[in-house]
Amino acid sequence: MPETAFAYVKNVRDTAKSFWEGMSVTLSYMFRKPMTTQYPDRMGVPVHQTIPARYRGFLEVDMDICTACQACERACPIAVINIDILKGDGKTTPKLRMERFDIDIGKCMYCGLCVEPCPTGAIQHTREFEGATMSFENLTLRFVPDPLVPAVPYKPPKGSESFPRKPLGEITRKLIHAWDAPPPPFPSKDEAAKADHGKPKAGGLDPAAMGRQLAARAIEVKADQKKLQKVVEEAMAGTDCGDCGYPDCFGYSDAIAKGKETSAEKCAPGGADSKAMLETILVSLKTGVVPGVPAAPAVPAAPAVPGAGGHEGAQGAAIVSPQIPLAQTLSKDELYKVVLDAMAGTDCGDCEYPDCDGYSKGIVYEGQTDLSRCAPGGEDTRTKLYEIMLGTKAPPK
Repeated sequence: MPETAFAYVKNVRDTAKSFWEGMSVTLSYMFRKPMTTQYPDRMGVPVHQTIPARYRGFLEVDMDICTACQACERACPIAVINIDILKGDGKTTPKLRMERFDIDIGKCMYCGLCVEPCPTGAIQHTREFEGATMSFENLTLRFVPDPLVPAVPYKPPKGSESFPRKPLGEITRKLIHAWDAPPPPFPSKDEAAKADHGKPKAGGLDPAAMGRQLAARAIEVKADQKKLQKVVEEAMAGTDCGDCGYPDCFGYSDAIAKGKETSAEKCAPGGADSKAMLETILVSLKTGVVPGVPAAPAVPAAPAVPGAGGHEGAQGAAIVSPQIPLAQTLSKDELYKVVLDAMAGTDCGDCEYPDCDGYSKGIVYEGQTDLSRCAPGGEDTRTKLYEIMLGTKAPPK
């Protein structure tokens, strides 16, 4: 009996002790700040200010320092960035203008590949991330809001290493729509077609044109495996994902340059675009001719001139008058101005020179023979340079 009474008292004591311990924890929270915060209306500071500076949020472009080099558009492996360039005469209108600079953040995978090649730091990841919306079209950020008012590219001062930029996030915050905002009325397909004289605009890079440019460069540097590897790698997505069976893009491109790899289908992130460009390069390396590039026009033979050269027997011989390139008729200073005018004028540095002026001087004064390095100018610039320097629209076979 005494043992039963002792056990009963002990149980009552243990119960009271555990009850008090539980209630003491509960009561202690009455004197603490709440752990749960009502988001977003009761936040002490905006959420984006609490995120680390290197966070990869929505992309932002400061159009005031954008050079229209299109390096970000070419670097994007999934065509999230779309830039439309309008060319002028450089006198009454600017040489280059941007009618469109769109970034579809609904498709963006936040890889950061577009940020790396930007020469001025115009495109950056912000700390903005709130993109809830009822309309998918509102996830496209339009940094040129009106195609009728194109943006003029920024011309970096010579020797500049830093560029004035607006506070990060300020531009993007103004472009983000409320979650229940109606779809934007611009640009409709009809308006886009009218703006381009009835032809629908093509966004993203042109893999066919890009492939031909790379193929032409590959033929010229075929004997140098290091240079050839760099050219081949430009056709890849640049993600170093390893899906190709090689540790990175360098391994895959190096194998192609050395002739150890012949498949053009292994770059999964690059998809159909990388496959098309690599196929163009491989075919060109094998045949020595870039597919799809028109051959130089045949020069008609001039009629026979009786007694030409003082020989009567020369009457039946045809005299061929080839087109004389400007490089052979102009002084170097005059030729330099013509070559510089043929460039895209973006000073992007993709040509491995600091700017268009440097590349032009390299061609005219230093004997640079690679006329396919102006990526922003594309086929137009390449054709002009061949006509100026060699008198032909295509590279010599």
